[in-house]
Amino acid sequence: MNLQKTLALVQVEFKKLMRDPMTLAVLVLMPVGLTLIFYVALGNLYQHPEKPEMSHFEYLVPGTMGYAIIYMGMMIALALCEYRDAGLLKRVGTTPTSPYVYLGSLLIANVVIAVVQALIVLLLSVILGYEVSASLLGLLLMCAFLALLAVTAVGLGLITATVVKNAGAASGLSMIFIIPMMMFGTFLGVWDDTTRAIAHFTPNFYTTDSLTMIFEGTSLSDPLIWRNLLILALISLVVVVAGIQMFKRTEFR
Repeated sequence: MNLQKTLALVQVEFKKLMRDPMTLAVLVLMPVGLTLIFYVALGNLYQHPEKPEMSHFEYLVPGTMGYAIIYMGMMIALALCEYRDAGLLKRVGTTPTSPYVYLGSLLIANVVIAVVQALIVLLLSVILGYEVSASLLGLLLMCAFLALLAVTAVGLGLITATVVKNAGAASGLSMIFIIPMMMFGTFLGVWDDTTRAIAHFTPNFYTTDSLTMIFEGTSLSDPLIWRNLLILALISLVVVVAGIQMFKRTEFR
């Protein structure tokens, strides 16, 4: 993959975003709105079964960051369906740019956007009173978890855009994986042995679990954090490789 061409296309993706104020507003307002809704609805509720000393809002902050990223999968699927309908993907196939370069630029740009969205959630949560007891190294590790989760979201977006043929179907199919991850991966669901077992099949569970530990000041040498990172890395690798291969074979023929 040509790195110079990839970075040039990343710049193009950001320029397109800046020229589309509506999409930019959605990307910024979605994490802000999500955080405020949880704060207003759950900020005064305590006695959570997992963390009774925390409000429900504080308990859900790490999960809300992950959910803001997972939602990016639907945005990518919708955008790719629109590009396909407009014939833009076929034009890419007629240029010297390889599908891997194009999809690589799409991956990098959306990972950056998704991580920024998650950081918006964290910043607003801190302003609203959420306390973070993480070191600088812990915050860097947090960004690694967020980036890997964003890679998974891009992969899911690619798979969705490959399977469906229009934007309406893309939004519907995306909700099939977004809703379970929202309920279980963010810790929003009521916890028992069954729901906890289901949560382990959602990629954002591993981000939420580790971010919770990092924000509470857990030692970064804790093996559970690194186990979660390894599992998430494997999931993200499998999902994004599958998404790239599927999308490349069907859209750039």
